[in-house]
Amino acid sequence: MSMLARRAALRAIPRARGYANTTAELAKTQWAEKQVALKTHAAETANLWRRISLFVCIPAIGVCGLWVRNVEAEHSAHQKHLQAEHGGHLPEPPAYEYLNRRASGGFPWGQNTLFFNPRVNKDMSQQ
Repeated sequence: MSMLARRAALRAIPRARGYANTTAELAKTQWAEKQVALKTHAAETANLWRRISLFVCIPAIGVCGLWVRNVEAEHSAHQKHLQAEHGGHLPEPPAYEYLNRRASGGFPWGQNTLFFNPRVNKDMSQQ
């Protein structure tokens, strides 16, 4: 067949426009499949982190809490021992010059910090 006849035959037959990769129906189903896969993955990930929280984090917090309680109990026993040795009072800490230095003078409310506790902290106003 000659080239002109073939071109005339191709032009006479109406054609629908084709797409290179997919049709619109296929694109919709692929999008829906991706959304389902995304929701499934999100549910699996949420379950994973829920299990990690329940079976790893909560027991770890409990173990750390018990450890801190034991350390603080030892510290309290040591403080009571020191008070018993020194007549009911804790011994004065050493007056090292580098302890409790104020770079720009005192605080607006005095020499002691905002969270000053006279049972634990050294009173800086008596220096």
